[in-house]
Amino acid sequence: MKRIERFLDVIDHILNRFVAASVVIVMVIIVCDVIGRYVFTQPIAWLYDLVAIYFMNMILYLIASETLRTRGHIALDLNVRLLPARAWAILQGLSWFAVNVVLVLACYKIGESALHSLRSGETHPGLYEWPVWVEKGIVAFGLALLICRIATRFVRFCLSGLDAGIFGVDESARENAP
Repeated sequence: MKRIERFLDVIDHILNRFVAASVVIVMVIIVCDVIGRYVFTQPIAWLYDLVAIYFMNMILYLIASETLRTRGHIALDLNVRLLPARAWAILQGLSWFAVNVVLVLACYKIGESALHSLRSGETHPGLYEWPVWVEKGIVAFGLALLICRIATRFVRFCLSGLDAGIFGVDESARENAP
């Protein structure tokens, strides 16, 4: 289990750097567009299509697994925690299992749609014909990583005898473990 989690950690680390570089690239291109638009009256025509179609999906989906790993997402503190620890752990496990089932279905449908788009040569209509399969492939890949992250946590949770919730193990302790 630790090997799988470490492998996911490596992928997340690489994608984290890639997404950070993508954000910087988007900012630089937007600055160039603003300068071109207002100084030279020559905007970059393809900028908004590229950012909206590809970069936004990369920034949102490729970092989802890393966000879950580091608990960087928004969390709600519910009064459900007043339940007995075992009941709370079981509810967490059931919830994450249900989330993973939904994500698997979504990933399958999006992946299937990406393959169909690739085979058919589907493009976004407009001045520039951007391939649709790349956009869908980014989303499917990001969801697949998130599914793997949740699945490994769920398996670890089940193997622990339901003693702790999905996030019962401190991430820093796991990372420093031999």
